[in-house]
Amino acid sequence: MKSLRDHLGFIFPLVALLFAVQFSMTSAKIVKSYENLMNNDYNIVIVSNKELTDADVRPLVNTFASLEILSAKKIIDRLSNDISSKNLSVLQNALPKFYSLKLNTFPSPKFMNQIKDKLQKLDGISRVETFSKTHDKVFKILNLAKMLSYVFMCILGVIGVMLMFKQVKIWLYEHKERIEIMTLFGAPFWLKSAMLYKSAILDSFAATFIVGAFFFALPNIKFFSDLLGQVDIAVPPLNIIDELPILFGAALLLSIFVVSLVMRKARKSDI
Repeated sequence: MKSLRDHLGFIFPLVALLFAVQFSMTSAKIVKSYENLMNNDYNIVIVSNKELTDADVRPLVNTFASLEILSAKKIIDRLSNDISSKNLSVLQNALPKFYSLKLNTFPSPKFMNQIKDKLQKLDGISRVETFSKTHDKVFKILNLAKMLSYVFMCILGVIGVMLMFKQVKIWLYEHKERIEIMTLFGAPFWLKSAMLYKSAILDSFAATFIVGAFFFALPNIKFFSDLLGQVDIAVPPLNIIDELPILFGAALLLSIFVVSLVMRKARKSDI
C-alpha cells in the first residue's frame, strides 16, 4: 500500500501536467475547427458600379477563395407589384452590383482592414463591408481561448514539477541506505539511479495511459459533446498515432529530468 501511495504521489502531478498538455492540444483543435466553421460562413460584401471578376480581386487578396455575385432578384421581385415595369427596368439598371468575397483562411482584424483598404482603391468599388465589429469580437474570443489554455498548461506544469521533485526526494530518502552501500563499492551513477529511473518510466506509462484513456473517451461524454454541439463543433477525438507519443515523450523527458536533477544534487551532498 505504501508503494502504491508513493507511485500515486508521482503519477498524480504527472497526470495533471499531461492533462494540461493534451487540453492545450485539444483546445487548439477546437479553436481551429471553429475558425474553419466561421471562415465557411464569413464573407466580405463588395458594392461596385462596375462588373468584377476573379482576375480583378485575386491579385489584391492573397487569401482569395472565391468571388460570387449576389443577385438582386429578390428585391426586384418584391417591388414588381408596386412600380411599373419601365421604372423597374430603370431601377434594375441603376442598382450597383453586389459581390460576396470568401477567403481561404480566417482573417485577423489587421489583415481584414488591409484587404478593405486595397479593395476600396479598386476602380468602380463604392463600398466594402467586412462586418468588422462582429468579426473582431469572435477573433478576440478565439485568441483568448488559446491563451488561457497555454496559461493553464504552464501553471499546472510548474506545480506538477514541484510535486514530482518532492516525490523523487522521498524515493531517494527511502533508497538512501542502498545508494550509500553502492557508493562505497564504487557503483556508477546510472546504476545507483536505476531504481528511481525505473519507477519514473513506469509512472510515465501509467500517466500517459490515464490521460489518453480520458481524452479518447471524451467525444462519447454527452455533456461535452452537447456543449460544443450548441455551436456546431464536434469534440475532436484523440489522435493516438500523433498525440499519444507526444504525451509519453513529455512525461518521460520530464520524469528523467526530475530524477536526474535530484540525484545530481544528492551526489553533491555525498549521499
